[in-house]
Amino acid sequence: MRLLKLALFCCVLIVGAYVIYHYQIKGKNSTEGPLENGTPQASAISTTVSCQGADHVITNGAAIPHLPDASMIASEDISVESLQCSFDAYSWDLFLALNHDADGVLVTGGSDDPTVWENWAESSDIFLPDGAAPASTEGSFPPRNVPAECAGLHDGAMKIVRQIGKRPDVLEEFTEPFQSGPLIDANGHYSRFAISVNQSMYDYILDNELYNKAGQKTFSQAGNEVNFSCSCNEGTDADGNPICAQGGQQGAVMAKAAWKVIDTAKNDDPSLFHTVEALVFTEAAKDGSRPAMCEKQLVGLTGFHIAQKTSNDTQWLWSTFEHVDNAPTKGQGADKPKYNYFNPDCADCNAVNEPPAQPWNPDDPPLSDARIGDRSQIERVIAIHQDTDAMNAQVQSDLLAGTVWVNYELVSTQWPTAPTAPNAAPTAATNWCSAINEVDKSGNPAPAFLANTTLETYIQGTVPQASSSCINCHLNATMTDGQFSDFTYLLERARGPQEGPSQ
Repeated sequence: MRLLKLALFCCVLIVGAYVIYHYQIKGKNSTEGPLENGTPQASAISTTVSCQGADHVITNGAAIPHLPDASMIASEDISVESLQCSFDAYSWDLFLALNHDADGVLVTGGSDDPTVWENWAESSDIFLPDGAAPASTEGSFPPRNVPAECAGLHDGAMKIVRQIGKRPDVLEEFTEPFQSGPLIDANGHYSRFAISVNQSMYDYILDNELYNKAGQKTFSQAGNEVNFSCSCNEGTDADGNPICAQGGQQGAVMAKAAWKVIDTAKNDDPSLFHTVEALVFTEAAKDGSRPAMCEKQLVGLTGFHIAQKTSNDTQWLWSTFEHVDNAPTKGQGADKPKYNYFNPDCADCNAVNEPPAQPWNPDDPPLSDARIGDRSQIERVIAIHQDTDAMNAQVQSDLLAGTVWVNYELVSTQWPTAPTAPNAAPTAATNWCSAINEVDKSGNPAPAFLANTTLETYIQGTVPQASSSCINCHLNATMTDGQFSDFTYLLERARGPQEGPSQ
């Protein structure tokens, strides 16, 4: 018991040292500043949440935060639990900033306009057939890649949702490292998924020609390693050396979204979702058994990941949100009459948290009651922590009442507790990123497991190497040539040309 107490004490000291170095020596962090496109910040409203003995200010503002702020935690009170509160408050700041209107206006009652992140480049706009270069220059996003089957329906700005399953090829691949499959909602519709990247991340891909296989090969053969830029605030270290670009820097940010078809005939209420009118596109089957198809649908947001790389957290920070009506929590009972991905009164439903039986065919969705067993039946395996739950309730009440966003909640934030050695300071040469912890490249993430019921549906749980852990999973991410791709699987989507420099 004495050894256990000593080990726990040492763990707290290590975490404390990390915070003191990264958050106090480097200076306090501010969430003030413009949006990436230069739009001034609109007036913001805030709420103060008490969590683990410290007050955390959460702001419904337009500024995308560069770093989480843990300066309100007294050094003697530092713990994994107290830091979790800081990272969760940061996640809410980030979520609110990204879900402002694209012009920076605060969310208001009755407003459900396109958001900041929906203007970013999507994976299908970057990784084009035959490895073609996106038709854009640094500082601007590429035009939408509109499939031929959608051309007659597209109005020039309409979102195209096409991916079925978290992996783009889930309908074609039946053997994967992790259990996978499509997510079919309680009404019998296949959910759709999309990944978007901000300007900083897109420019890095474009500048280094990582949008095709040949560019990735050339990049690696030149001795380069993928290192997206880090978000940081202007300041200096204890020796007076700069730790960020002058004025601060917005680094790489990714947004992953899950969408469901809003079926009003099945009693879906669109006012409870962030919705967009989109073109739902399904590629033709590789074996020719299914043609490509495209149709206009109203879709609602049900799951939302945000991954941001900061100078202090080069394993990235992973914030995940869900619609409050997605699924009940295992062991807590189904207390709602309707869920997005669970049927409370069903004797013949699919097994809980198991992929629907094959064949998977979006041409023939299981809409009829006779096929209810072909739909997903989902429960949350790890309950939302009580501190996060209380924070969610206060943010929803104080900042989001009267908006569609009141129907979304933070599940948790995964962060590296030991991302790097204290002497591995960021520099301009490293895109203002600290060197990764070589002893444990994962940075010992907390919480150890994190899953979104829409994005890691079938790999929830607490089984090492089998259950969802954002950082530990993405530690294995590579480009098409097998080289490490900086905690993102996005670059493996690059297509030909197979050899030679890109054009």
